[in-house]
Amino acid sequence: MTSLDETGTEYRLALLAAQARLERPRLFAMYGLRDDADGPPILGWGMEFEAREEALCYLPDGPVTHHTVSADRVVARYSCLGDMRLTWFDSVEPDER
Repeated sequence: MTSLDETGTEYRLALLAAQARLERPRLFAMYGLRDDADGPPILGWGMEFEAREEALCYLPDGPVTHHTVSADRVVARYSCLGDMRLTWFDSVEPDER
């Protein structure tokens, strides 16, 4: 038999586990070629928290981590450097732009 404290703790942990699943971020990659043919390609990975309108993107060639409102905003920021693409890892059909 469990005590009330353990039941309350288990219930609260179950709620947090459900919230973690519901609010999980979408994973993406951003990649592209620079307009300057001699420049290195751009490659980064990130996660977008849609419910919070936040995104994080990590580019290892720097290293740089961006915090912004969306994956689209990260791509828009780097589009001035060249032809950029965005792909989602959790889509049934990859969304490549």
